Amino acid sequence: MYCPSFLGITPRRAYTHFAAMSPKVLKPRRGKAPPVEFSQPEYYFEDGLRKVRPYTQTYLAHAKQRWVSRTVPEVFASEMPRRCTENMIIEAMKRGDILVNDAVVSPDYILKGGESLCSLNCHRHEPPIPDTPIHVLEQTKDYVVFDKPHGITVHPNELNFHNTALEILRRDHDIPTYMHAINRLDAVTSGVVIFANVADPTVRERFQPPNVDSAAGSDSLVQKEYVCRVVGEFPIDPIVVREPILQSAGKVRVDSTGKPSETRFVRKWYDPASNTSLVSCYLTTGRQHQIRLHVAHLQHPIVNDRLYNPDYMKDWAPMNSSLTVNGETRFYPADIPPEKQPYMPYYLNPETPCHKCKEELEGSNTPNPSNMKIWLRAIRYQGPDWKFEVDTPDWADPRIIE
Repeated sequence: MYCPSFLGITPRRAYTHFAAMSPKVLKPRRGKAPPVEFSQPEYYFEDGLRKVRPYTQTYLAHAKQRWVSRTVPEVFASEMPRRCTENMIIEAMKRGDILVNDAVVSPDYILKGGESLCSLNCHRHEPPIPDTPIHVLEQTKDYVVFDKPHGITVHPNELNFHNTALEILRRDHDIPTYMHAINRLDAVTSGVVIFANVADPTVRERFQPPNVDSAAGSDSLVQKEYVCRVVGEFPIDPIVVREPILQSAGKVRVDSTGKPSETRFVRKWYDPASNTSLVSCYLTTGRQHQIRLHVAHLQHPIVNDRLYNPDYMKDWAPMNSSLTVNGETRFYPADIPPEKQPYMPYYLNPETPCHKCKEELEGSNTPNPSNMKIWLRAIRYQGPDWKFEVDTPDWADPRIIE
């Protein structure tokens, strides 16, 4: 991969434009940054999964105010305690893999305001995702609409870059780099997702029309319909939930200090044999985990939701590397040392064995694609002059039982 100079920084190797960790990777602003060429990922397919060969990664960041007057090892270890230790960063600095203002400095160097940090050669693995084709519903020069399968993240995050819907579509369907997500779904949720050229005001306002009712949220002219299968006998009459949702410190929960949220629920059927109900969900707002939180608030959590269904969580936790404590999902348990954390960018010595490389070689700890989903699907998105729909899922049939 090649990277030109960027805001005065010329790293020795390429960087990615997504926020994969804290310190965050720099993002281009106002479209003025020079283009970046990315090498093609090395995908391979086995056990029903799409996988990416491990690779090295470089990250960039500007020093935050709270980092000033501290050493680089102190900053990294305090900001990313589950990803590195001070000793790991000291050794990386001695190797020349961590730069300040694009120069090698001593581990005792004290950071100043406005300085840049460049972290080279981070050894990186990405979690596998289900090998499910992404079905494109409609594609033009201004937008692409697709049916996102369960288990695939919409856009790059701290865990995945190449194994995301955005990058897969760029590779397999040649969608332009100027397209970005209009709506987002949780990785475990499937359904309609729209990417569009949001830099064009006409396109942006078509899919994100101006709000006509400030109390209803910014998407008041966009109709969003989901379907989910929940535990128990859901109320037969339509019900509207307006519980506020608060996102803070990596947690999402119903909280009176949160943002206004509104979901209308309509029961489609109740099956006494499985003690489950199929429910249509109509969103007025679009908060993170809104449907999942609101049905759980009604004591009818989604059947296989390992975050908000306590009964399902008990069965799932021993088999999964993620833990749920007081509503917080911890994909990287704090009691595991950084060099053993799952799917992290590692600040390793090149001679240090990587446990993920060993696991992948041995085929151990391979996830089951069927466990990468919940019974929640976005089946319709509709605006003033557009409408996109997908089919109902197989689990909408009451005869389907996990």
